[in-house]
Amino acid sequence: MEMNKDEALRQALECMPPPLLTALTGSEAAGTVEEIRLRAGRPPAFKTVGGERETALEPLTPEILRDILSRAARYSVHSYQESLQNGFLTLPGGHRLGVCGTAIMEDREVRGIRQISSLNLRVARQIDTVGQDIRLTNGDRLVSTLLLSPPGAGKTTLLRELTRRVSDQGVTVAVADERSELAALSGGRPQFQIGSCTDVIEGCGKKQAAIMLLKTMSPTLLVFDEITAPADVEAVSLCAHCGVAVFASAHARDVQDLSRRALYRKLLGLRLFRQAVVISVEGGERRYQTIPLKGG
Repeated sequence: MEMNKDEALRQALECMPPPLLTALTGSEAAGTVEEIRLRAGRPPAFKTVGGERETALEPLTPEILRDILSRAARYSVHSYQESLQNGFLTLPGGHRLGVCGTAIMEDREVRGIRQISSLNLRVARQIDTVGQDIRLTNGDRLVSTLLLSPPGAGKTTLLRELTRRVSDQGVTVAVADERSELAALSGGRPQFQIGSCTDVIEGCGKKQAAIMLLKTMSPTLLVFDEITAPADVEAVSLCAHCGVAVFASAHARDVQDLSRRALYRKLLGLRLFRQAVVISVEGGERRYQTIPLKGG
């Protein structure tokens, strides 16, 4: 079942001060919004599949941005310090609040962010109509699949739906949900539909999660969102050596763009992925192109 758009938006907006929450929820564009961009000195803006557009609301102040961040962190920003080092907070329901401002540096590493300049609230929704034509098996064998697109084009939504489809067919699936966006566990239960045969570890790195899941859950398929670091490639490599199929995603416009970067050349060099699904936006609609890869 597709998540009600208004319900998802209301849940995402719970971190907003009441006047701003009412104004944003009542906007005509609210039903199609995918991100809410909040910048100091500018009115809030809605981003849909067709692009970004400012609302007619009053410009935001730094104080309002700090209040939103405090609400999102449940008035304990210190408790979310580790997440903020990566520039975001994951909210209940799998929604994500990106944070920009002045980085606090210590030993050449980001320890936090102060003087907040902008926030990006990404609205997470369950959509069970995406990717229905993507073939995920070859005979009785799962096809390891890599999803490709620039940021914000819908990789996580598609990855979640492909996971659900396979799991509900009786395949044992394990999800390494590092940022709590694929399953969004709450009280041990997924807030999204990710399938009846799916086990989840969230909140730790993909390599650590892969080791635990492979040892304890005997998955046929392991799912990772956003391969972005050498340790993530090592996590995929573990699966390749164990004979486990993988669904994963990466930031790239297409396979050629992916192969230009050393990290992803190493990923492709594992020869695990047998196909890539390239997500593009044309005429305000998402399109999915399946491209065979040399692998598997």
